[in-house]
Amino acid sequence: MRKLSLLIALFLMVGGVSAQSLKPENPYPLKAGINQATSDNFVGTQYWYFYATPGTNSLRVRLKSPITLYGSTINTVITVTVSDEKRTWRVTKTATSNRNATEAIFGAPKVDKKMKIIVSVAPPNQNLIRMGGDYEIEATGDVAFGEVTNAADPIIRTYDPKTMHNSDSYGATKFLADGTVQTANGFTGTWKVFDRENRIYTIVIGQLRYSLQYSPGYGLVRPGEPSWIEFQELRR
Repeated sequence: MRKLSLLIALFLMVGGVSAQSLKPENPYPLKAGINQATSDNFVGTQYWYFYATPGTNSLRVRLKSPITLYGSTINTVITVTVSDEKRTWRVTKTATSNRNATEAIFGAPKVDKKMKIIVSVAPPNQNLIRMGGDYEIEATGDVAFGEVTNAADPIIRTYDPKTMHNSDSYGATKFLADGTVQTANGFTGTWKVFDRENRIYTIVIGQLRYSLQYSPGYGLVRPGEPSWIEFQELRR
């Protein structure tokens, strides 16, 4: 089972995407222009938001590069749901790997005042085979965008070590807000930001030193080797 978990971890590709949120109560702000992310059934639904303002506006979600298996494209679908902040209404559409249906396009509601719009992007409900793909999401027209707040550093959470040299010795590993690291098996260490924009961290646990990149929904991966997960994020 450990070997199978390692193979699954190594198979996950996580490079070159925007930040994203897996928490419906705390969606991530869209930015102006094209936002890029990856929908992955091994990770879960992602949540975004923007503001509709009086006038004309639209939202476009495009499935760009479906996940492949052994070099072959898998027929896949992502489900996009748009709603207001209180979820009093919702509209759902899909984008698929079919070349004639790769986009989901929404006309935002006409509003008298600024309204927060929540967007969820859900991968296929399939647990045995990795499905989903890279997608682009863009809000245009009379819209406004939120800002990333000074929330807790994204590295602060609990992980499951996935590489063979530490998975037996660490156990569940917590990265704490005070810059320290604690493992279930008694090791301690520290972490600090090396490159905040690219979410790269310097981590020291015992005698081992790591330079790792945080990827939302996946965990801490090797920079330049995004398929190699050192610490896999535990779902809350």
